[in-house]
Order: sequence, then C-alpha cells, then structure tokens
Amino acid sequence: MSEAEVRRCLESVSLQVGSMRLKEAMREASRLAPVESEDLRKEQVRAVTMVVGQLKTEKAIAESVGGLEPDEEDNLMKLVYIGLGMKDSTISLPLFKVHDALTKKAGLGCIVRAVCAK
Repeated sequence: MSEAEVRRCLESVSLQVGSMRLKEAMREASRLAPVESEDLRKEQVRAVTMVVGQLKTEKAIAESVGGLEPDEEDNLMKLVYIGLGMKDSTISLPLFKVHDALTKKAGLGCIVRAVCAK
C-alpha cells in the first residue's frame, strides 16, 4: 500500500471523527494494515486513539469494534500493540480499552495473529 493511500485513509478518519461518525471512523482506521514507515505507523496509531478519545464509554468502543470485519480486527489489534510499544502513557489507556473490546469480540486468535505478524 502506498503512502498516499495511508494518508487518504488518515484524512478520512479525521473527517469522520469531526463529523462524529465514529463507527465509520473506527472502520476506516482499521482498514489498512500497519505500514513499514515508523512515522506513518505512529500516525495510524494516533488515528485510532483519536477515534477512541471520542468514544466516551466502553460500550461505545465495543459497538464501534463490533462492526469490523476479521481483517480489520487484525489490523486494529496490530495497531494497538504498536501503540503500546510506543510507551506513551497518554495513549495506553485508550488502546487497552480497544484491546479489551477486540478480544471479547474476536477472541484470542486476534491477539496471536497480531503478535505473530511481521
């Protein structure tokens, strides 16, 4: 996937969050797998945390994750682990909330696939 495609996706997430279409924003943030570029990966993680920051309750997070397809679930879990690896305490809590919701929906296989992915 190209850098331009990732940037379009990130812009779409931002626009959807601004319009309070949060389920769509979560789906868009999860659409693309993490990329090679470390800077772009960080931007992908920020997009996820931007969406989660607007989802005020765990129920809202679970609902936004509930509409994801299996590939999107795996992409999102990979981004969660990348974000947790950044060791930034300001994003850890939202990422753990997403992790919890994803694990409840997709099961442990989602974690295994994310951890084992290259």
